[in-house]
This record gives sequence, C-alpha cells and structure tokens, in this order.
Amino acid sequence: KQRRMTKLFFTLVTSVLLFACNTEPNESEEYQIISEVLNHSYAYETDDENGLSWVDLSKPYDALRVLNHTNFGSGDIESLDYYLKFYELNEFSIEELMKYREWDIQKIKGYDRYRLETDSNKKNNSRYIGTIQFSSISFNEECEKAIIYTSYYCGGECGDGFIFHLVINDKWEIEKVDTMWVS
Repeated sequence: KQRRMTKLFFTLVTSVLLFACNTEPNESEEYQIISEVLNHSYAYETDDENGLSWVDLSKPYDALRVLNHTNFGSGDIESLDYYLKFYELNEFSIEELMKYREWDIQKIKGYDRYRLETDSNKKNNSRYIGTIQFSSISFNEECEKAIIYTSYYCGGECGDGFIFHLVINDKWEIEKVDTMWVS
C-alpha cells in the first residue's frame, strides 16, 4: 500500500511540474508584439490617419528610425513606475520593462509602412518620419498578457510616449493603449 501511495505521489508531483510550468515567451513573440505596436501607430495610408497631422507632406518620408536599445532616461522610468503603482499592475515589473535589450530590426516582420532603419544602417539620403524606441516587454506570470512602452520623437518638441497592453489569443493583440506623454 505504501509503495502504491509513493508511486501515486511521484506521478502527481511529476504531472504538476510538467503542466504547471510557466511558458516563457519566445523571441518571435516579442518581435510580433513590436510589429503589432508599429502597425497600430504607424501603418495607416496617410500620416494624418496615424495621428501625425503635423507632417510636412511636401516631400515623401521613406523611413522610420528605430533606436535599437532599451536605454531609457530617468523621467521615463519614474513615469512608468508611477503608472504601474497607480493602476496596481502588480503582475508587471518596472525592472522587466527597463531591462537592457538590443532589438534587431531585421526580425520585425509584417510592417511595411516605412523602411525601418537604425543610426548604424541609415541611408544618407533617407527622410525619416521620426525615431521610436521600445522598452523591453514585461509579461504576466502566465505569459498571456504583456505591456511595452514606446517613446517616439519627431524633432524639436514633438513626440509622444505610450504604454501598450497586449493579450494573446491566436496571436498577440493590442487590448488597450495609454498615453503617457505628448509633446
């Protein structure tokens, strides 16, 4: 009887370990999130539709510059930390959002509104619409929800900062967008 109970106990523990482990999001999911964010904010036919009505349309833009790292300033970090605490988003972590990460723009698929470029691969004659920076992505424990912060600069005192809330169904989809700042 004790042998059968021991065997049942080990079977139960093994089952719990196999099925209760959190799945880690893979790299392709992270890039799919970035693509979803870009398509949400910078993918419409006209810049007016993208909320960029200030754009000088006398010449076409052909690129969107992407900072390929997550090195945000203290003001961004303080605002995000306040945001997470104010809305009691305990399932997400400021440390995860601010973790240093280098993004490879070649891995961003499914976005074709503008050519994506970094400072190191820009073309000398490119006319870029602005520069966007992505935070690292913070996932909840079950990896079914995520948040990502973006800051976008379009010259001088022009720009915005957003926090995107995403959920996974068949793919990652934006559930909600909050404006952190507008200049």
